[in-house]
Parts: sequence; C-alpha cells; structure tokens
Amino acid sequence: MVAFHLGLFNTKYPHACQIVYTFHMSGFLLISGYLFSVNKEPKKFLKSIYGIVVPYIVFEIVYLLGVGMLGKFIGASNTFDGGALTLLSNIAFSPTGTYWYLHTMAICLTVYYIVNRYVMKGLSGILISSVILFALSIGIVGLKWENIIYFIIGILFRNANFVINERLKSSISILCFVLIIVFSNEFSRDSITGIGLTLTFLGFIFDLKDRIPKLISNFISYIGRNSLAIVLFSPLFTVVTKIYAPFFAFDDSTILWTLFSLFLIVSLCLSCAILFDKLSLSRIIGGKNIYAKL
Repeated sequence: MVAFHLGLFNTKYPHACQIVYTFHMSGFLLISGYLFSVNKEPKKFLKSIYGIVVPYIVFEIVYLLGVGMLGKFIGASNTFDGGALTLLSNIAFSPTGTYWYLHTMAICLTVYYIVNRYVMKGLSGILISSVILFALSIGIVGLKWENIIYFIIGILFRNANFVINERLKSSISILCFVLIIVFSNEFSRDSITGIGLTLTFLGFIFDLKDRIPKLISNFISYIGRNSLAIVLFSPLFTVVTKIYAPFFAFDDSTILWTLFSLFLIVSLCLSCAILFDKLSLSRIIGGKNIYAKL
C-alpha cells in the first residue's frame, strides 16, 4: 500500500500501479467486511466506530492543514487552501489521501449495523444496506460504489459462513492472478477484472502464508496487525519523500529510493504508534492502543 502511493514510483511505473490499485485496497475492504461482527451490542459498536471516526477526523485535519501550509515546499501532490467550511466539507464528503478508506469503512459499518439491528437481518438486510450505500455514493464524492462493492462481498462471505482463508486458498491462485493481468485490457475495481484480481490475490496470500518460514510469516502478520497505524501515519510521511529524492538521482529505476522510503515510512509509523500509546494519545483518539507488538 505504502510503496504504490509514493509519487515518483507511481510516475515511473504507472501501469504497475494501476494494476495494484485494482486489488490492494479492495482486499482490505473485503476482509474488513468479512471480519465485522454485526451482532455486537450498541455500546460495543459505538466503541469500535469511535476508533475509526475520531482518528479519521483528527488525521485528516492534520494532513490537510499540513499540505495547506507546506504542500508547495515539499512538492505534495494534494493541496488544500480553503477555510473552515471547506475543511469540514472535505472531512464529511471528500477525504484526501488514503484516509478515504476510514471514511468509507465508517459509513459502510454504520449503515449495515443499523439496518441489521433495527430493520432486517440476513440477505435482505445486506440488500437494503447495499441500496442505501449506493444512494449515498451518488451524493458523497469520497464514498465510491467501486469500493463499497468489496465491503458487501466481505459481509456476504461472512453471512454464508464462507471461511475465506480456507476456501479462497489455492496453490494455483497466483497463476490465475497472472492470467487475469495478461488477458485484461481494463483495470478498475468496479469490474470483473478487479474482483478476480482481488480474490485470486487473497487466495495467493492465504496459500503463501502456510508455505513461507514461520519467522517471515510472523513478521508479515506483525505488519498486518499494525495496518491501522500505517494507514493513519503514512500519509504524513509520504508527502516528504520527494525532499531527499535528489540523493537517489543515480538510480534511474527509483527502486532504491522506493525501498528506502518504504523502510523509513513504516519505521516512522510504528514509532509514532508506540509513542502515541505511551502518551495515552491512542486511547484518547481511538479508544485503545494502536501499536501491536511483534
């Protein structure tokens, strides 16, 4: 996720980034929908939604104000030069950077929970939630149907007791993944290609997890458990990576710059998560600690 949001890498390898954009966040949305327990009590739901909404608002404000004041100096691709009303409008309707994921999840989870608890459960509840979310996507710029689809697929899998880490896992998933890329002309989330790439990539990851050494598997799981910290903090550090890019001018491929930036950003994200936990800021902002130990 981090590597493919780096501007220079994106510019150098636009086709690769387009392919990755087709499935990487889609997988997160699908898994988020699958893991969501809709039958929790209102108090527990409000606590979990607090842990999404408040961090989203806080970090979106920090990010927008940051690019507004320093965007031109650091060469940020996103800009912000509006006032308080524009800021509120961005938060409610048009999130900037990777924070759209938290914005989308907050809305999807809330709609599905309310419908399931107070209107109708099961497949009918999922259908009603889908219609409501589709209607909202028309009026809310940052809420895109192409992303909602994957949340819905996730909750459908859970409703059907479809154990994704077992049923999707296959040793030929990577072959199917490559064939889809080779024979596809269009790469977008709201397409059969997008769904196919997302499902086959997840199948490959689930299969790979059982084949790689346990030490590597544990490290990957560690990064996965800290994905919220990376989502929250990475945009704040991604925007400054262009500053030191001239020092890597000798590498025309930008691979070394990308690897260094990836290591730096992830390290800083984890360090910030640890610091926020120690200062109790995590509990204030998200209701719980952000950092997950190795």
